[in-house]
Parts: sequence; C-alpha cells; structure tokens
Amino acid sequence: MSGGTLAIHSGALGDLILFGRLCERLPGDVTLVAGRAKAELLRGLGVVARAIDFDSLPMHEAFSDRPLDECQLPRLLVGHGRLVSCFGSGDRKAELRLAAMCGADSAAFLPIRPEAGFGGHLLELWGDLLGIAMDDLPRFAWAVPDAWKHQAAIINQGIGIPRQDARATGARPVVIHPGSGGVAKCWPLERFVELAGRLKDRGQDVLWVVGPAEVERWGEGKLDALRRQWPLLENPGLESLAGLLAQCRVYVGNDSGVSHLAAAVGAPSFVLFGPSNATHFAPLGPCVKVIQSQSLTSLTVEEVETAGRASLSRRTPPSGKESA
Repeated sequence: MSGGTLAIHSGALGDLILFGRLCERLPGDVTLVAGRAKAELLRGLGVVARAIDFDSLPMHEAFSDRPLDECQLPRLLVGHGRLVSCFGSGDRKAELRLAAMCGADSAAFLPIRPEAGFGGHLLELWGDLLGIAMDDLPRFAWAVPDAWKHQAAIINQGIGIPRQDARATGARPVVIHPGSGGVAKCWPLERFVELAGRLKDRGQDVLWVVGPAEVERWGEGKLDALRRQWPLLENPGLESLAGLLAQCRVYVGNDSGVSHLAAAVGAPSFVLFGPSNATHFAPLGPCVKVIQSQSLTSLTVEEVETAGRASLSRRTPPSGKESA
C-alpha cells in the first residue's frame, strides 16, 4: 500500500490557505499540487511535506478519453495512499479518471463552496465529508521561517519602514491591503486612506500592500497618489509577504487571499466582508475579527476603527463576527 496523501487544489491564494488548514489535519505526509508559488508557500510554512506545480502537469488528461496507459499523469502522481482533491469535483468522469491515475486506495473530491443552506465554515464541511473533527477551527498561527522575516525587514527598510525592534512595538507597521480579486469585495479606497491618516496621527507607521489586481485596476495615477503619502509595497513575493505579515502590528484588509495569509501567520487581522459569506469563508487564525456589511460603501471609517479597537483589546477568536 502506498503512503501519504496527494492533495490537489488549483484555486486562488485564499482558497488554498483554507485548503492548507485541512491539509494540516490529514494523517501522514501530504504532497500538495497547486500553483507553484502558492504550493511552495505552504511547503515552506511546514503545512505540507512536498509541493508540485499544478501548471507543470497535463491536468487536461483527467478530462480526456485517452487510454490511461498512454497518459503522463499516472506516472507523475502515483505513490499515494489517499487522494483529496478540489480539482475535478462535480465532474464524475474526471473524478474517476483522476482517482485511477493516482492509484490511491481512497479518493475524496471536495466542493469549493458550501451548498445553499449550510450554516458553517467551509472547513467544517470538508471535515464532515472526510470524517475529521473540526469542532475547534484552527486558531494557531503557522510558523514563518526567520529567513522570510529577514527578507521582509530588508524590504521595509528600503521603502521607509524602520527596522523592527522587539523593545519598540511602535516600529511594527500597520499593514493595509485595500484590494481583492473582485471590485464588489473592496471597501472604498478613500476610506482606507482616511483610516490610515488617523493611524498616522496616533503615531503608527502604516505600510500599504498592493497586488497585481490593484496595479492593473487602478493604474499609475492612484498608485502615485499613495506613494506620495505612504510607504507602498507592490507585488511582493509570497514568502516575504508572509514574513511581513507575521511581524506587523495590525493588518486591515478586504476579503482577499492576503487577508487569509495574514490571519494564518498570526497577524492581528481585521477583515471586511461585503458580498461574500463570512460564515463560510472567514479567514482563520489566532486573532481575527470579521465585520460583515451588506454594503461596503455604507460602512464608515468610524465603524471600522471602533470595531478594530475592540477586536484588538479582546484578542477575539476567529469565530468572532460583527455585522454592520
């Protein structure tokens, strides 16, 4: 019998981090098939034992009629006792072919979102389907390698953030990530700017982080306006980003992959949810506060600031959620 689990997920960063929270509960070594940078992130964090780049594999073979003995995937994916996959889920033919290609003794295909009416977190649903108890959703932080933290410190110095000193907590920046994969998930940028100004007036260093979606969506005009006022980190690598978030004073952001990463590495995180269902998809970590608003445009800076202060004073567990 082969050993270990082959886990497959082709989704975005936030989805994969939640999948990583499942992988850490699986028995034995886990080999993760995902986008290269994301898979290597979870391997470097110690969540999985091995990483395989999803995009390097001929995954289309799972949907073809080509005989298995003429396919490459069986040779590339063989050697695991168990398959747990969010790829191919719902396509019965693809599921059967992928399970046969892996040669695993058991195979489970998980949905990427709960069905309507499910009242728990996605991780709880996955646990139910796999027979793994998820009564206590993960509250601990993933340990970030010191080398990644050092990378982040060098980057911070290069853009004007003082070197961190354990004796001077004020030197740790508040990190603001104002973006997300969808415009509807974003709190208005001008309110993030107002919030940052209030933090600055109280003596806090504020560091803005933007990714490819914001760079493409906003253009140079908005980016230049931010650069003139604040230290701005554009498109950081995931390893240095994890190092930065693990050491920040507070993190504030929308429903995004960066927010999931911040929560997972232990940053005191304050996450704004609009159209997404926080009950299903809230980030998980030791100190996370979610505020869910039916309309992010109606959410005021005062509401966010007040809820954030209360969250940090109580060190609220990840199940804590407020509505606006």
